[in-house]
Amino acid sequence: MYTNKLRIFIGCLSLFGFLSAITLEAIAAPKKPGGYPSRPITIIMCYGKAGGSAQAIMAMKGPMSKIMGVKVNMISKPGGGGTNCLPDYQQTPADGYTLLMHTDGLITKYVGGVHDIHPTKDLTPLVIMNVAPTGMYIKGGDERFMTNGKPDWDKVVKHAKQGDGKLSVSNINSEMELITQIKVEKHFGFKTKQVLFNKPAQRYGAVIGGKLDVLVEQPGDVSKHVAAGTLAPVLSVWPERFKVAPDAKSTHADYGMKWDPLLRVRGFFIKKETPPEIISYLAEVMAEAYRTDEHQAFLKRKSLDIVDSFRSAADAKKIFDASIGEYAKIYKEMGRKVRPGL
Repeated sequence: MYTNKLRIFIGCLSLFGFLSAITLEAIAAPKKPGGYPSRPITIIMCYGKAGGSAQAIMAMKGPMSKIMGVKVNMISKPGGGGTNCLPDYQQTPADGYTLLMHTDGLITKYVGGVHDIHPTKDLTPLVIMNVAPTGMYIKGGDERFMTNGKPDWDKVVKHAKQGDGKLSVSNINSEMELITQIKVEKHFGFKTKQVLFNKPAQRYGAVIGGKLDVLVEQPGDVSKHVAAGTLAPVLSVWPERFKVAPDAKSTHADYGMKWDPLLRVRGFFIKKETPPEIISYLAEVMAEAYRTDEHQAFLKRKSLDIVDSFRSAADAKKIFDASIGEYAKIYKEMGRKVRPGL
């Protein structure tokens, strides 16, 4: 079912090689370096408080706080496609008390020259704790796109082909989702009218309220809406159908798509100048927090176990370094601006 290339990136530490298994046994709490931490730790987050990034932090900060014995706070600084937060973070001291939580958007915006912070030269990745593929969703019960009570992507395609822009898509101003949508449109042979929102509630509400036809999103971020029946999965952009949405056809298994899908990645970063013993301690804390029953329950509840969501600090660095080259290649193929030297 998988292409040779996809087998490789699934099985190894390449750009999207996230599927190797981890062991979830309990481990001893890491030894604290000196008196660190002696006060609360703050995580600066670059997106809205209602989205998947905020949920990912909330799921990690409880276990982290218990392990370290100090409170973990979150500050949301949305806007600019995930770049408005960066000046605030750059002004903080490299003492381990302020962390940055970001997504693959940190990489794509660097590749496009939107900001100058190299994700692994100016920062140190501590962990990747969320990895998610993308799906397409319609309003629950939208009879235009259903057959025998089940969502039907073929009807979405038929509607879209009635004219360029006939199908309206709710999306976010993020390269991963935008490129994914472009690839889907090219494969199925239609063009859409895309409407971009920064806030998740606006994105979801546009489809739930019937103003737009299709939503582009990761399964975990809309799981509560799917459970409530207000959104329904209609397509998985993945080599096979999602187990959480077996009626939603796969771009690859059902429609023969050959493209290796891009993935939403969320992780924690810290300033490169931070003392190495603090960096090592935080990486161990986050690995242990990920393994807790509390966090594992969150991953299962949010469908973040479709793809293994854990990467260690060392592996995260390899993935982010590789992703810079991969996105530069994609941008050049699309005729988009690429940072000089890439």
